[in-house]
Amino acid sequence: MSGRLPVANSSLTVLKMLGILVMLLDHYNVFVRDEYSLVLYEAGRLALPLFACVLGYNLARIDAAQMPKIMLRLLLFGTLATPLYNLLSGGLWHWWPLNVMFTLLLATAVVYLLALPASGWPALALQLAAVLLFVLAGSMVDYLWVGPALVVVIWRWCSDVSAAERVVLGFGVLLVLALLARLNQSLAGWLALPLIFLFTRLFRQVRLPRLKWFFYWFYPGHLLVLLVYRTLLQG
Repeated sequence: MSGRLPVANSSLTVLKMLGILVMLLDHYNVFVRDEYSLVLYEAGRLALPLFACVLGYNLARIDAAQMPKIMLRLLLFGTLATPLYNLLSGGLWHWWPLNVMFTLLLATAVVYLLALPASGWPALALQLAAVLLFVLAGSMVDYLWVGPALVVVIWRWCSDVSAAERVVLGFGVLLVLALLARLNQSLAGWLALPLIFLFTRLFRQVRLPRLKWFFYWFYPGHLLVLLVYRTLLQG
């Protein structure tokens, strides 16, 4: 049996807002708080799996032709956030790694190349381009290759695939989460799985706005607020 997995927009909204909350707590902990909190660090490890889940599912339910618009938004707001992120993390020229918007941008670009309708040699060329892009650009973004890989695997898992392939992809998701846990030196990211399972069921019948643009504006906006707040504290 095949088919796309059904997830309500309200469930995605809740997962997105939870990801935004733990990201804010993590950035406050890293960039502003005087005494570093391990509890807030662990909470922050939930952000990427939650964002990857939402983006991966959204990419699975749209055509490839719609993906360039998402890439353009991620590029625009990621670029807007870059000087703010750099100033907070180590100085204006401290550009590596690129912020998480570029992690999601790379993942979307890879999915786009894999999702373009083609067959034969053109399809093989697109797949090769996706692999090369992933390999070459993965070293420049936050969470390295692991972050984009999680989005790509979730996209495929949520797509119209056979039951057998979905089982294999499920193990792929677990493998990437294990790599993420090693990268973060934290097991907290695994908690995203029961949270995703819980919220996709609790909010199936609840009507909530999608807030499509909220995350895009919130990302540079919260960095600006944290930068101003830290500057005032230091002054």
